[in-house]
Amino acid sequence: MIKKVDFNTLLVPIDFSHNSKTAFAQAIGLVSGDSPVVILLHVIDSSLPEFAEAHDLGPHEQIVHRMRERAERLLTEYTDACPAEIEVDTLICEGRPFMEILQKADDFAVDAIVMSKIGRRGRVEELLFGSTAEKVLRGSDKPVLVLPSSE
Repeated sequence: MIKKVDFNTLLVPIDFSHNSKTAFAQAIGLVSGDSPVVILLHVIDSSLPEFAEAHDLGPHEQIVHRMRERAERLLTEYTDACPAEIEVDTLICEGRPFMEILQKADDFAVDAIVMSKIGRRGRVEELLFGSTAEKVLRGSDKPVLVLPSSE
């Protein structure tokens, strides 16, 4: 007999692309249990502030601060759209996206990760260099639901 898997706590990496919004919507439909929780994780790729600072766009701390403020503002759109019976927690951190996703999945003992196959970087770059989703899939000891591009 096959046992039904309950997903009480889901981690959803968010890069604010259309595809990550779709992943969030899927997670809302999948989360279950008495106290369902969806954790929205936005990772500020550490290479971006370094690149911006190297091109005289400001000091690292200032760039990260602006990126964090933007992420906080955009994440409220997700939390506001969530049904009241589902707890939505948000987390913003800086680092290598796939490593942070794997680490946070372990830190919060999530039941699964729900993410999009293609996010902000796009198809060509993903094909040439590998995707964050692929790295998460390879490195995770938790179930990972990887959704195809909806764009």
